[in-house]
Amino acid sequence: MTRILITGAAGRIGTALTPLLRDRGLTLRLLDLTEPTAALPGDDVVLGSVTDDALMRDAARDVDLLVHLASFPSDREWRRMIDTNLESVHVALEAAHAERVPVTLLASSGHAVGYTPSDAVGDRVPYPRPDSLYGFAKAAGEALASLYADHYGMRIVSARILTFDERPRSVRALSTWVSPGDLARLVVACLHAPVGHRIVWGVSANARRPVSLEAGLELGYRPEDDAERFADELAHDLGLPGASAIPALGSEPLGGEVADPARPLGQPW
Repeated sequence: MTRILITGAAGRIGTALTPLLRDRGLTLRLLDLTEPTAALPGDDVVLGSVTDDALMRDAARDVDLLVHLASFPSDREWRRMIDTNLESVHVALEAAHAERVPVTLLASSGHAVGYTPSDAVGDRVPYPRPDSLYGFAKAAGEALASLYADHYGMRIVSARILTFDERPRSVRALSTWVSPGDLARLVVACLHAPVGHRIVWGVSANARRPVSLEAGLELGYRPEDDAERFADELAHDLGLPGASAIPALGSEPLGGEVADPARPLGQPW
């Protein structure tokens, strides 16, 4: 019996992943401040804060994979970002270490490298270049994961999730989309992660993707979805003649629009 702890289980991604992972025969422990709407009677629901050390340690006991999704999904005031988005990573890693959880998967984000031009990524995993306080907290969480993996010999994966949705809904998402099904496949693949810290892209097998799947493939992640199957539908919505008329990302920042659209990228304040 493989048991997975999901923090932030009542959130958008947690709600989508829960039934997909359950259908794979996995036993779920769902943690959030409120009752997850996707929970069923057979699930183990834990109500409380992901920054509660004792609660997290109890929740991490006897699990095979800790999937840490809990965070504010966008910028907040500095102290709230640190106290929640970054502190929750620290608490999760401490719990995983204390309870000897075999593998930890952290939900990082493309915003950790959001100011990197999309056409400059290629096959490499770029160094942190956050485009927001949210992106900074994700980049700092990756660094903390690296410390724990090296210091304690833990197995940790940081998934830089790009555009998660049921379907791509923008020109950018044709390149950056990750489907719920593929993200569930990535979660399962992380069960076999080796010792150390690995950064992988949370992205589907999109024909237009600006990033490499290589790091995920090394874990056994085999995405099956491609945003291109929605391209004609999206072109119609945009009033374009067809998929071929949809522009490429080019040098657009990987994280999407810059934080201050009035200030051109690279210009001093």
